[in-house]
Amino acid sequence: MSTSTWPGERATRRRKGAARALACAAAMLPVAIALPMAGCRGDRSDNPPRQFFPDMDDQPRWKAQDRSEFFADGRTMRQPPQGAVAFGRSPVVSDEPWASTYTLQRAQLLKADDRVYRGVDERGALLTTIPVEVTPALLDRGQNRFDIYCAACHGIKGDGKGLVGQSWAYPLPSFHDDRFQPGGESGAEGHIFDVALNGFVGPTGRQLMPGYGHALTEHDAWAVVAYIRALQRAHRAGIQDLPESERTQLQGAPQPAPAAEGGS
Repeated sequence: MSTSTWPGERATRRRKGAARALACAAAMLPVAIALPMAGCRGDRSDNPPRQFFPDMDDQPRWKAQDRSEFFADGRTMRQPPQGAVAFGRSPVVSDEPWASTYTLQRAQLLKADDRVYRGVDERGALLTTIPVEVTPALLDRGQNRFDIYCAACHGIKGDGKGLVGQSWAYPLPSFHDDRFQPGGESGAEGHIFDVALNGFVGPTGRQLMPGYGHALTEHDAWAVVAYIRALQRAHRAGIQDLPESERTQLQGAPQPAPAAEGGS
C-alpha cells in the first residue's frame, strides 16, 4: 500500500523543488538588475570607470592630421588601398530615371571621367567646352553657387566689383574682359573650372585666389562655368539677341520724352 504512494510523493517533491527554484530566481532578479547599474555613478569621481568591454573602450584612434607611428608613412589619414573600386552609397545599378541620383553618387566616387572631374581631355589639354549637359536646372545651380561663393569678390554681374573685391589689395579682373571670353588666354572652360575648385597661383607663386573645392563639387564647378558664360553673353547682348516676341515688344514701346533744357 505504501509503494502506491511513491509516484505522488515524487511529484510533490518536484513541485516543491520548482517552487524553491522560482523563489530563488525571483530573489536574485533585483541583484542581477542592480549589478550593471553599479557601474553608473551619479557623482563625480577620480576613480577610473568600470569597463565591461575594455577592448571597445581602449581601441586605437587618431585625430585628423595626427602623426601615426603604426604606418610606415606616418600618416593617420589613409588612402584607399590600391585597386579598391568605389561603388556608391547604394548597391543600385539601373538606367531607369529613378536611379539617377544613385548613379551620380557612384560616378562622383569613381571620378573616372577626366573631362568631367578634372577638366582636361585625353591628352591632358584644358577643355574648351562644358562636358555636362547645360540645362536650366544647371544654370540655376550655377547662379546659386556663384552668388554664394563668387559674387562677394567678383560681383553679382561678374565684373570684379563685389563688396569684398573692391576692398582687395589689387583690382580683381572682370569676367567680361576679352581674356576670359571663349578663345581668350584664360577663357578655356577647363581653366575656369580648375580655378573654381583649386584656386589660382600667380606668376610669382603667390596664391591670388583660394580654391573652393571644399564647398563645390565638380558638377557645381561646371554649373558655375555655365553661369559665367551666361553672364558674359548677357553683358554683350544686343536687342538682336532677344526672342522676336520680346524684341518686337521693346521696339514698339513708347520712348520716354527727352527732358526739357533748363528744367526744374
